[in-house]
Amino acid sequence: MPFFRYVARDRAGKLIDEITEIASEEDLVNGLQAKGLLIISVGLAPEVKSKKIMARRYHSGVKPQDLIMFSRELATLLGSGVTLIKSLDILCKQIESQTLLKAVEQIKKDVEGGYTFQNALKKHDKIFSTFWINLVETGEASGHLPTSLDQVAVYLEESAELKRKIISALVYPMILVGVAMAAIAIFLLKIVPIFSDIFKGFDTKLPVLTQAVVAASSIVRKYFLIVLGIIVALTFLIRKYISTESGRWKFDELTLKLPIIGPLMHEIATERFASGLGTLIKSGIPILHALEISEKTAGNKVIEKALRDVKIAVKEGKGMAQVMQDTNLFSPLVVQMVSVGEEIGELGKMLDRIAIFYKERVNTFITRLTTMFEPLVLVFMGIVVGILVVAMFMPIFNISSAIKASG
Repeated sequence: MPFFRYVARDRAGKLIDEITEIASEEDLVNGLQAKGLLIISVGLAPEVKSKKIMARRYHSGVKPQDLIMFSRELATLLGSGVTLIKSLDILCKQIESQTLLKAVEQIKKDVEGGYTFQNALKKHDKIFSTFWINLVETGEASGHLPTSLDQVAVYLEESAELKRKIISALVYPMILVGVAMAAIAIFLLKIVPIFSDIFKGFDTKLPVLTQAVVAASSIVRKYFLIVLGIIVALTFLIRKYISTESGRWKFDELTLKLPIIGPLMHEIATERFASGLGTLIKSGIPILHALEISEKTAGNKVIEKALRDVKIAVKEGKGMAQVMQDTNLFSPLVVQMVSVGEEIGELGKMLDRIAIFYKERVNTFITRLTTMFEPLVLVFMGIVVGILVVAMFMPIFNISSAIKASG
């Protein structure tokens, strides 16, 4: 018979969280109701499996979905009246990430030892971001922790969805680029040498285009490993440079100035800023602290510097909108909406509207970019392969024409 897990309360209000073996969920519900228990949740108990199956269920690392599910389920349990320690204990039996499981187990022990939830989370700042920890702190202070956790889940879901759309939109074009590069490499490394050996038997001068392609093939074959090594070394050095403070600044600055990609990255950064800051302000976090958190989670050094300037200006008693305009990094629309939000005292709602607007713009931008990019890659591939094919057959056509003329 299958195992079912149920969470219920008895007449005295005591929480019962047990796993039982029974024929069906209906039989379990009927039995619990007959005992006068208030049922909170009932479901199959997937954790009651063999160690082999359990080992297969876990994965290393912490995926965005792991954090979303953890936040959602914790908010639901706390909102149902389950204590924090008991909620963490329940979630420890459901988490599929080994890394997250170890962290939550330690958090549970710390909370049992007298830590506040947010202080226990701070010990695992590689998993739980500053944004997350500060919302939890606000939720604990106001007594609305479930609401704060729901806000965290919504923010994470929206961020994960945007990232997923960007990756999905880029997959097909990148496959096309990879296929095009592979086709050209195969042509130069394998096919051109065969034709080159055939042309050596011709007692005629090769066309300029054919000579150029044969020379390119010879260079690629001779220096292929060297070029590959140089590319790998350059990639490593660039990544190393970008990991430094000055290198990351230069990289982020260049990214925002690139044609096509620059505007896209700028709008993604604007959406991220508006969504994060709006969520923080609506949760009751003071504007200065919210700007400080947004600065740390901006994801772009140039935007981070602009938010730092905004924070300093607000600290001095100035409005956000004017400083944002002076940075030249925020569009007139963003500046105007922030200005209106400040004037009417609805900055959080205005930032939410900005986030929704830019999310739609990013989605539209990505769709259009993908639509334009695909035919461009196909045309490029067709032209290059066409040139290579023509270059290889031109000598044959010339010889055939010469033979016909002499005949």
